[in-house]
Amino acid sequence: KEQLLAKNIKYVITRDDGYTANKAVNSLVSDLLISIFIIAILLIFTLGFKEAMIVSLMVPMILSLTLFIGLLIGETINRITLFALIVSLGMLVDAAIIVIENIHRHKHESPNLDISTISINATNEIGNATNVATIAIIMTFIPMFFVSGMMGQFMHPLPVFVPISLIMSLFVAYAFTPYFVKKFL
Repeated sequence: KEQLLAKNIKYVITRDDGYTANKAVNSLVSDLLISIFIIAILLIFTLGFKEAMIVSLMVPMILSLTLFIGLLIGETINRITLFALIVSLGMLVDAAIIVIENIHRHKHESPNLDISTISINATNEIGNATNVATIAIIMTFIPMFFVSGMMGQFMHPLPVFVPISLIMSLFVAYAFTPYFVKKFL
């Protein structure tokens, strides 16, 4: 504004979508936080408090890694990006829930075994099935890469961020869930 006024150029703002976009982004972020909270509450009743907190801790880690990978490949954060993260939210906790549930089951079946051994064995047991399930979900988003025109440009973050978040969820579930189980359980 100041640069235009300094050059004696007059302007009129005919439309300002910044306020609307900011409001929509804030709404999406609050919905995301509410979803994380609801997931934590549901898991407290099914797995227990510590297990639920471990899975709830995984969600921000996965989302942070997803956004970081998106930054590395030159993607921006916009409404569709946040929508893609919300779409993937239910799916990205699946791997962590499966891993921690299997660890939880093994811990109750063999209470005398070391938690490190239980964590490794339980994670290895469900690894192949979890990998295949995640790859199947990722494959459903691949055709969206081939949508052309304006719709293809508009929907581009979905086939980018959903697969990235699912791959990051596998990484976090396999690398960090057993570690946090050992530390907290």
